[in-house]
Amino acid sequence: MKKRFFLILLTAFFVNTISGQEINNFFSTLSNNKMFNGSVVISKSGENIFSHTYGFSNIEKKEKISDTSQFPIASITKTFTATAILQLKQKGKLKIDDPVQKYLPEFPYPNISIKQLLNNTSGLAQEYNLFDVIIKEQPEKIISNSDIIPTFIRFKTPISFLPGSKWEYNNVNFCIAALIIEKVSGMSYADYLEKNIFKPAKMKNSFVPNDRKVKSVNQVELYTYPNFYSTDLVNTNSLKETFLIVERSNFYGNGGIVSTALDLQKHQNALFTYQILGNKELEEALTATILNDGKKVTYVIDGQEISYGLGWGMYTDESNGKIVFHDGFITGLTSILIHNLKKNETVILLSNTGNTSVFPLSNTVFQILDNKMYAIPVQNLSRIYGSLLESGNKEKANQLIEGYLKNPESYNATERDFNRLGYQFLRLQKNENSLQVFHLATLIFPKSSNIFDSYGEALLQDGKKEDALKMYQKSLELNPENTNAKEMILKIEKLLGQ
Repeated sequence: MKKRFFLILLTAFFVNTISGQEINNFFSTLSNNKMFNGSVVISKSGENIFSHTYGFSNIEKKEKISDTSQFPIASITKTFTATAILQLKQKGKLKIDDPVQKYLPEFPYPNISIKQLLNNTSGLAQEYNLFDVIIKEQPEKIISNSDIIPTFIRFKTPISFLPGSKWEYNNVNFCIAALIIEKVSGMSYADYLEKNIFKPAKMKNSFVPNDRKVKSVNQVELYTYPNFYSTDLVNTNSLKETFLIVERSNFYGNGGIVSTALDLQKHQNALFTYQILGNKELEEALTATILNDGKKVTYVIDGQEISYGLGWGMYTDESNGKIVFHDGFITGLTSILIHNLKKNETVILLSNTGNTSVFPLSNTVFQILDNKMYAIPVQNLSRIYGSLLESGNKEKANQLIEGYLKNPESYNATERDFNRLGYQFLRLQKNENSLQVFHLATLIFPKSSNIFDSYGEALLQDGKKEDALKMYQKSLELNPENTNAKEMILKIEKLLGQ
């Protein structure tokens, strides 16, 4: 019996060692190709089988990422907020089907429940332009959670849809949920998480910052590409945010937690072994939301159909086990915590660059753990091609494409990426580059009605009406339902006097 037990342990050790080596080779290749910069932790049955860091926490100073490097985890925070609400439910402090008004009397929407906050079916307005007037009136004011309800009241902000009738990802939902946590517990959101989640899970390197713009000593710098044709990362401190509210706010509950990959592994282990939340409540969090019409919430990320529970997303395809997750994104940061319940496997990725494709990477890790064939991700063709065009090196750009057409597996090329690149050049009035991009895209994606439609728009903006007409006609041929192409054909024919 002892011999058999020893052999089982030895086999498990051998398999984990082989997987670890392969995973390290995988991420090392990505790191060398400038496709991953961050921290990776992979666990099975609550035990870490792989933990490694790659690249720099501060590129300018050449400071390397370590196990104690802290990252803002962005929307992974939503899982913590949902857990906190469900803890209070478990303790009998609230009911998630209760109206929000029961706990926040000033909340102006009587028909929205706590549950609808957590499953993103509330219909509340998004934050992006909600505070524009207030920011203009008080340019030095930092907007926080306590400003949301007064703003709703002042501007009589209507809801976007009937609560429970539609699913829409919305940060405001989780900001309101954080206010409920504070009201019911009598503690600040940060103190509640410290006492009821961080401390029980032994997460010593995690916290909710008072001011997210003030970085901790071990906190990483964030980097991103300033445009779709740049191949050089820049520190996000040098960039201006698209929306005013991003620069002028300090929200919590929807995001904001600062943590490490190792701490997140402790969190998921404590959560999925019911140390910080009961079995019934966790199951409720991981159950797909059903809308008022009886349909299950579904949407698509990177070609994968997803449903959403209470602060958690989940793959609808459970052929390889039930997989639940939450990812996070802010400018210069991508993150994911993804867990296979059946196999008790977890992948945690924290990257301080905003261009990391965390879903394909985590799915590939699962393939490695299952000893399945997998492909190492390759560099983005549109970005490199766009960079060569912008630098005026058309000969090299053409050589790049010739090589790709002979070997399509050498780079990653998507219709979406080329479409965005072409339009960015167009918006910047770099018409020649835009036309080059769209022309190339029609060769790579000859069956895409959308690409020909976009090419037609670029040609028309450049004054090439006859060529634009041909592109719209081709687009309509590929998709007879393309109403925009129909309208543009009639418009151009009228301009040409046909």
